[in-house]
Amino acid sequence: MTRTRIALPRPRLAGALSRRLCALALLFATSSVLSMSQIISNTKQNNDAKAHSTEGLALAKAGNLQSAEVELRKAVALTPADAGFLENLATVLAMEKKFDELTSYFQRALKIDPQDLVARRYLAANLWQLHRYTEARQNLRILLNANPGDPQALLLLGMVSENIRDYATAAKTLASVPTLVREQPESIAALARCYYHIGETEKARAWLKELQNHAGGVQATLLGVQIADEMQDYTTAETLLSSVAQGYSEQTDLRYLLAVVKFHAQRFEGSRQILQELLEDGHKTSEINRLLALCLRALNCREEAIHALQEAIQLDPGTSYLDLASILLAQKRVSPAMELVQRMAKAFPDSSRVFLSKGSAELGAGDFTDAVRSFTRASQLEPTSPDAAIGLARAQANAGMTEQAKAILYGAIGRFPEKARFELELGQLLLKDAETGDKSAEVKAEKLFNSALAHDNKLAEAHYELGELALRRGEASRALIHLELAGKLAPSDARTHFALSRAYRQLGREQEAAKESTLFDKLKE
Repeated sequence: MTRTRIALPRPRLAGALSRRLCALALLFATSSVLSMSQIISNTKQNNDAKAHSTEGLALAKAGNLQSAEVELRKAVALTPADAGFLENLATVLAMEKKFDELTSYFQRALKIDPQDLVARRYLAANLWQLHRYTEARQNLRILLNANPGDPQALLLLGMVSENIRDYATAAKTLASVPTLVREQPESIAALARCYYHIGETEKARAWLKELQNHAGGVQATLLGVQIADEMQDYTTAETLLSSVAQGYSEQTDLRYLLAVVKFHAQRFEGSRQILQELLEDGHKTSEINRLLALCLRALNCREEAIHALQEAIQLDPGTSYLDLASILLAQKRVSPAMELVQRMAKAFPDSSRVFLSKGSAELGAGDFTDAVRSFTRASQLEPTSPDAAIGLARAQANAGMTEQAKAILYGAIGRFPEKARFELELGQLLLKDAETGDKSAEVKAEKLFNSALAHDNKLAEAHYELGELALRRGEASRALIHLELAGKLAPSDARTHFALSRAYRQLGREQEAAKESTLFDKLKE
C-alpha cells in the first residue's frame, strides 16, 4: 500500500554566522598569498551573500518561497562553501517540495560541517521521502551514534526500518518513542504492522485500538482497518469498522469496506450479500460490480460473475477487462480470453498489467514461448513488479528454460524486499529437480520453504509443501502441523484437504481423515 508521509518538524531557517566568520578568518590567514584586491573582493562577496541570505530568510518567513529561493541561490553562488547558506536554501527547497534537488545541498553542507546534526537529520528525512531508504538509514545511524537519544531520529529510523521490512528493528525503535508515535496515525499504523509481522498480535491490536480515539478522527480508524485487513486480522478490521459505523456519514463507503474485508477473509457469501444490497439501493459503481464479480467467481457462479463484470465495464470502460479475462481462463475458455488480452495488448502497448494478463493467458493456453515474451515485456515496462518476475520464471520453466528461471528467482530474492514469494517459487522449482533423484535439491527446497515462512508465516503454499515433504518421509505428526495451518489459511485448496486426510489416516485418526476426504471430493468437484 502507499505510505502517507509523516510530518517532521520544520527545519530551522537560521543562518550560521559563526561559520561565516571562520571562513573570513581563513581568508585573512592566507592573505600572504592573496592580493589586497582579492581580499577586498572576497569580503564584499561575503557581505553581499549575507544580504541575499537575510532577504531570502525574510521572504521565506513571509511565505514568498519562490522569491526566497532566488535570493538564497544568490547567496550560495557568492559563497558556495558556507554550510549555513546551503542549509537555508535546502530548507526552502524542502518547503517547495523540490526533494530531488535539495538533497545535494544538504550533502554539500555536511561535507563542510560533518558534525551538523540538524542538517543530517533533514537529509535523512529527505532521503526517506525519496524512498532512498538505505542512504537514509546510514545517515540516521551516524546521527544516533552522536546523539543516541535523539527522539526524531529514532522515530525516523523506525519508519525507515519498517519500509525496508526490518520489522524487529522498527518495532523496537518506534516503541522507544511512544509519545511521538501517538502524534501521527501513520506512525501508529507502522508500529502495529511491525508487531503483526514479528508475531506480537495483541500489541498490534492495542496500537490499532488507539486509532479509535485519535485526533485524526474517522480517517485514523479507517487506516487501522486497512492495516488489520492487510495483516489478515479480519476480526479486528470488522471491530474497527463497527466502532465508526454510527458517527460516519458515508455509510455506503463503510458497507463497501466491510464487503472488502469479508471478501479477503474468504467469507464470499457475506460479501456478496452486502454488495447486492448496495446495488439494490441504487449505488451502482464499477468498483462494487467488480468486487461482486470476484465474489461470484469464488462461489463458482461464473456466468453471473461475467455479467457483473460487463456491468462494471459499462460503468467504467477502462476497468475490469483483465478480470474478465481471468474468469474466462478459469472456465477454460481459452480462446475468448486470448482474443480479449490480445486486443488489450494492442490498445495498451505500454501497460505492464496488460502484458501480465496476456502472459497468464498464454501460460493457460500452453503457449509458453509467447508467455516468456509477454512477461519479459511486462518486466521491461515495470522492473519493480514481483508478479512480472514470477510470471517470467514460470513461463521459462514451462518452456524448458529451467536454468534461466532459477537465475530470475535467485536474482529476485536478492533484489526484492518481499522475498517470501520468490523463495516459495524457487523451492517448488527445485522440487521438480528432486523428482529426478537429486536429493540435494529437496534439501535446498525445504530450506527455501522455511525461509519463506520466516519472512511471511501466512504463506499457505509453503506450509503445504513442508507438510507434503514430511508426509513422504513418514513424519505424519510434523506434517499435520503445517497442513492444518495451510488448511486454515487456504480452506478452499483441495490438495491440502487430501494431504490432511492422508496425515490423519497415518496417525490412526480415521474419523478426521474421512471428513477431510469428503471435503477434498467436494472441492474437487
